[in-house]
Amino acid sequence: MEENKNNTNEELASETENENLSIENNIDNKIEAANISQNQENTVNNQLITVRPVKFQEFENITTNHAIKKNLDIMLDIPMHISVELGRTKSTIRDVMELEKGSIVELNKIAGEQVEIYVNQKLVAKGEVIVIEDKFGVRVTSTNIVKAIT
Repeated sequence: MEENKNNTNEELASETENENLSIENNIDNKIEAANISQNQENTVNNQLITVRPVKFQEFENITTNHAIKKNLDIMLDIPMHISVELGRTKSTIRDVMELEKGSIVELNKIAGEQVEIYVNQKLVAKGEVIVIEDKFGVRVTSTNIVKAIT
């Protein structure tokens, strides 16, 4: 019986040793593969790289202000729709249908408050309402227009 135990122990030891050798071989193979990969990287990194300065195309020498002013001159006669908004309000259809001569519509602005000046439905300035003879006018107090060329 002791012989069987000894044989079994020897077989287990032999199997364990074989497994250890197999694991060591596997690790050695992975290390070798990593070293090969590293060597290939080093070869690529050691290659010479040629660096040259960038050459940009030269810009034409034009007089910017004159060219832009000439282009703007073409557009100066284009008609634009200007409107001034005194204020706004919300109302029901019933209230609108009841409007008649002499009715008063209250707006959301206080008397003397600035009004908005729109050009083609875009807010471009603010101002105050003035009366010249029998007509209303607006004195511009602030603008959103950027003037690039004068």
